Amino acid sequence: MKKRAPWIIVIALLVIIGSGFVPTGYDVLFAGNPFNLDEFVQYEGGSELDGDLGMTYVASLQNSKWPLMVLTHLFEEGVEIVPSVSGQQDMGFEELDYQNKQMMTQSKIKAEYIARGILGEQPKLELQGFYPVFYLADWDDKDKVKVTDLLVGIDGEKLESYEHLDQLIVEKEPEEILTLSLIREGKEIEVDVTTYPHKDYYGNTVLGVFFEEVFETSKDENIEWQNIENLGGPSAGLMITLTLLDKMMEESLLKGNAVAGTGTITIDGEVGPIGGVKQKVIGAANAGFDYFIVPLDDEWEKNESIARRTISEEDLDIELIPVGTIEDAVNALEKLPEKK
Repeated sequence: MKKRAPWIIVIALLVIIGSGFVPTGYDVLFAGNPFNLDEFVQYEGGSELDGDLGMTYVASLQNSKWPLMVLTHLFEEGVEIVPSVSGQQDMGFEELDYQNKQMMTQSKIKAEYIARGILGEQPKLELQGFYPVFYLADWDDKDKVKVTDLLVGIDGEKLESYEHLDQLIVEKEPEEILTLSLIREGKEIEVDVTTYPHKDYYGNTVLGVFFEEVFETSKDENIEWQNIENLGGPSAGLMITLTLLDKMMEESLLKGNAVAGTGTITIDGEVGPIGGVKQKVIGAANAGFDYFIVPLDDEWEKNESIARRTISEEDLDIELIPVGTIEDAVNALEKLPEKK
């Protein structure tokens, strides 16, 4: 029998070893340790937190390589492997970093506006435009709209609200041309793009890029944010709003309790769903928090259901507080028993 050449074995080994350093196109998600928000949110002349408010997050290895994926699965809790979002959007690190900081900036503005409104103030609010948050990977014109752009108009109409933006897109047909007015590097430009070739689940026309509002509000000089831009994006909205509100109130809402949570927040105070609930509730329980605030289930996202199932399956010692609005969260905290 003819012997196989040794170099074939060598090449096979090199291929196996080398494949371990090739990105897989998948992200590995696992439980992160919550941030205590007390040090990040300051209000001069306000009260101190009588307890802990924690912002949960999902630790991740983006576009992970095989060895890291396997090791993480063996040694971390709540691990999930999902298609890489950064890969789907074809964004570099700087673009993702800019986008996350923009999201956090808007979370801060919403927190200030909502907290001051709850306490009886009437801060001014102005819509500046809309920033891109997600691109469909197969949209032909995705390179025409940059992450740093600000959308201010469509087909010559200045955008007055998110509903106005949605209306101007929905009335189009798939693959129809429309003109976007964008602020780019301080100058307004016009860019022609086509709508996405397929309608959405509801039969509506969409663009291949989705936007969120950019607001400005009048400032309260007593509010100070400490390095909060590094904490993440919109899922911090609810918890930083509660932290600021608690510090602005005469009496703390916490009564000695440790409360973690997550959820986006709209300028009207509605709490929206987020991803990574499984990892976030595990992280909160592992860190010793008593309660976990979670968005209510909606048609698409089942945050509360996932959290309840995770608590049951992982036998976690933590209680859920499901909420749909900032008012729900405040009312729930006010009803908490005092922790001795």
